[in-house]
Amino acid sequence: MITSLQQSMRRAPKSCQDATMIIFPIIVTAGFFIACLVADTALAPECTPFTMLHLAIPAIGKGSGMCKSLPFWGDLASITLTMTASLIIAAHWVFVSRLQNLDKKLTDSGLMANESDFGEAIERYRKEWKAHWSLRVLLLLLCLSAAAFFYVHTHERSQVFASLSAQTSHLISAERFEATWWMNFENHPVITSLWLLLGATGGYFAVKQGLLYVYLIRVTRKANDKWGFEYVSALRDESFGWKPVGEIINIVYVGFVDFAFASAVLFYVMGSDQGARWPEYAILSLGALGLLFNLIALGILITFMMKKHHEIIEREKKRVLKNASDPAESERAAYWMVCGTHLHLAPQHYPMNSRLKPLIALTPGIFALYRIAVEIHK
Repeated sequence: MITSLQQSMRRAPKSCQDATMIIFPIIVTAGFFIACLVADTALAPECTPFTMLHLAIPAIGKGSGMCKSLPFWGDLASITLTMTASLIIAAHWVFVSRLQNLDKKLTDSGLMANESDFGEAIERYRKEWKAHWSLRVLLLLLCLSAAAFFYVHTHERSQVFASLSAQTSHLISAERFEATWWMNFENHPVITSLWLLLGATGGYFAVKQGLLYVYLIRVTRKANDKWGFEYVSALRDESFGWKPVGEIINIVYVGFVDFAFASAVLFYVMGSDQGARWPEYAILSLGALGLLFNLIALGILITFMMKKHHEIIEREKKRVLKNASDPAESERAAYWMVCGTHLHLAPQHYPMNSRLKPLIALTPGIFALYRIAVEIHK
């Protein structure tokens, strides 16, 4: 079944793949909401996500209701983690699918004259990963253990329950909020187990994504001089043939933002008014490692693209000038336009059409890192 889903994802157009990364987290979150509706723990009077948002960021959510229990709809942290865990699963499916299609797309865009062995390298990696079943089982068990540890630690000393109690002037105790929590295992073992399984699965796919980044970096470096790239005019493609690579980079952006938000929320939830202990810093370290993997992969991919694009432009200029007399400096732009297939439109470095998108895409992640820093200095 999973194989057929991956094949369908590979054949799906980019718009459907993007929609999957939006729709899948919404469906999973809605599923938990419906399950909690059945268990009568989905809603509670005056308890909305803005209540917890105000606790985390006092400047936001002023005038929100006061919770007397902690239902699913009021647990903004759990909603966020549900969506981030679901998103990393969907993002990994899309990432692998785009890597498998990259050769063909680069050939269709004109950037490559012939398909390289990149697709074969990705398929070989997938087969090797499937063959190491013991490693996959061990990784899943570790993720399940981490999810269970997170739950137990949160249940014992999370600042969320204490903060909600303080908001009621301690009329409702922190223990009461724990008892009415929608994810209380004693009262709702099935829903709690399913949520922990989702969290463990999200962690499993996050590690898979990180390992794939490492493999992708290795393949890119080894093939640095093997792949032949061709010049693509701006009139044919506004991104000069690099749009398929940009689609890969977009997934790395998604991974960065996803890791940042998940790490910030985990660190907040596992925090305590008793002061931080090693579990909080362990979560912070894992989150920082995930962000580092994403940033390194992002940096290497963008650097590789910019370097190759610059080489292509310089090579194309030399080729055009080889059979013609060098025009005067004042006439060069017009010459590139007429004889150089609009080389005057090609930037020297970053070839993608959008220049602001990389910076804007990092903004949510930077905000999440800011929230982690605030929690550390409390």
